[in-house]
Amino acid sequence: MSRSIVPDLKTFTVWFLTGSQGLYGEETLRQVAEQSQAVAAGLAGSPDIPVTVEWKPVLTDSAAIRRAMLEANADDSVIGVIAWMHTFSPAKMWIAGLDALQKPLLHLHTQANVDLPWGEIDFDFMNLNQAAHGDREFGYIESRLNVPRTTVVGHVSDPAVTGRVGVWTRAAAGRAATREMKVARFGDNMRYVAVTEGDKTEAELRLGVQVNTWGVNELVEAVAASTTQDVDALVDEYLSLYDVQPGLRPGAERHESLREGARIELGLRSFLEAGASTPSPTRSRTSAT
Repeated sequence: MSRSIVPDLKTFTVWFLTGSQGLYGEETLRQVAEQSQAVAAGLAGSPDIPVTVEWKPVLTDSAAIRRAMLEANADDSVIGVIAWMHTFSPAKMWIAGLDALQKPLLHLHTQANVDLPWGEIDFDFMNLNQAAHGDREFGYIESRLNVPRTTVVGHVSDPAVTGRVGVWTRAAAGRAATREMKVARFGDNMRYVAVTEGDKTEAELRLGVQVNTWGVNELVEAVAASTTQDVDALVDEYLSLYDVQPGLRPGAERHESLREGARIELGLRSFLEAGASTPSPTRSRTSAT
């Protein structure tokens, strides 16, 4: 039986956002876009980063930044955003956007170039490569607003950098999974009723975890619906994957206990995958029955 509960992390997406401003002119902004796409591609192509990295157009004003953050919040596939200030992006432009962002944030403090071309640096080059200034400005506003974030410093070609970004993406994927988690309890309080739920209400508010109740009889029905063929297949899987005690193996006196455990697993899994995924609210106990 194939029953993987581990998601494909490539289905999760992080947006790569680049900060700049309109002062530099269209030609410079085109170069910013090209170079930021190259940095995003470096992240996307790294084996250290298991999720999908999606480049977004360069952000140059407060309204566009805020819209990008709101769109990231609304997209269920987006688990976080990576921000890089390629040129000098005045940080007050980011206040509304950072305040609106509800997804994890990684600040990538990097440069387009690995080395500085000391013999060729001119004013145009400085305009195009001010991350040393822009990223510090951005770091200030993150601290000023007390924004939770991870900061990674270094060039995207450095495995130490992609390794740290990869760890952050896995943590962001875990956070996203937690906020979609549904936990079933049997024989508990009324479903979806806040005043009787205590810490379960706080868990959903702070963590996103939904904890609701079902009657034990519903689980019993799901267990009873398990077919002999499915039980046989799961028992075979137990025997091939685990060291099963001799008394539980086929033909032994306690083998039926192993089969009953398999039947319970099948019923519980089918219940969680089907019945518990879209629960309907239960009626209050004070309602007429």
